[in-house]
Amino acid sequence: MILVFSDLDGTLLDHETYSFDAARPALERFRDKGIPLILASSKTEAEMLPIAEAMGIDYPLIVENGAGIARHPAATTHQTDDTYAKIRSVLAALPTELKGLFASFGDWDAETVSERTGLPIESARLARMRRFSEPGLWSGTEEQKEAFKALLNDEGLMAVQGGRFFTIMPKTSKAERMRALADWYAETSGSAVRTIALGDAQNDVAMIEAADTGVIVANPAHAPLPPLAGEADGRILRTTKPGPQGWNDIILQIIGP
Repeated sequence: MILVFSDLDGTLLDHETYSFDAARPALERFRDKGIPLILASSKTEAEMLPIAEAMGIDYPLIVENGAGIARHPAATTHQTDDTYAKIRSVLAALPTELKGLFASFGDWDAETVSERTGLPIESARLARMRRFSEPGLWSGTEEQKEAFKALLNDEGLMAVQGGRFFTIMPKTSKAERMRALADWYAETSGSAVRTIALGDAQNDVAMIEAADTGVIVANPAHAPLPPLAGEADGRILRTTKPGPQGWNDIILQIIGP
């Protein structure tokens, strides 16, 4: 069976408008063929549920950059509700030379999150309902950033750069969650699983590289990803069109009629 894992912002959702209208033909093809589409985003479960509903899909969700899984039995594995509190505690205890260099969702009200993301105010409120990770903006030097990342590492955390934000989370990834879900589908279906993963940003690279077929979706809002190892042999592809239009075209190319 085929499993498709997809990032949202800048990939399946337009970077500016957050619309997925251009991808509707491929989404309809998935429904016709019974292909599960598993959304894998930096967004929260609260944000992703209405998006999944609008797309007409009812599959597991990889939430908060892979820090958690929702709508699946695996959601109870390696997930605790004190993760976000721990992250906020680590940030509050930063040494003086690093304090104030990372401003994040927990520091902002819904209006500020709306301004920073371009999201409607209600969507911004959902974006602040975090359980496993903390996105924000870094304003320090690269040297200070490395010191910040080393401190996080000592606390069992890491920071990943997405299309818009620098996100603090546990040491896991979209790729690890993809592998766990692929194994579950293989075991429960009794058939081999072929994975397809699509993304546009640095925090999608591990997932793209770990899939049987990876796709880098063009996003002119940021610098393109560097060449990845699987591109030379055609295992990793790139779209020419950005966002959901490029997503749609490449999906129809890969899965066929």
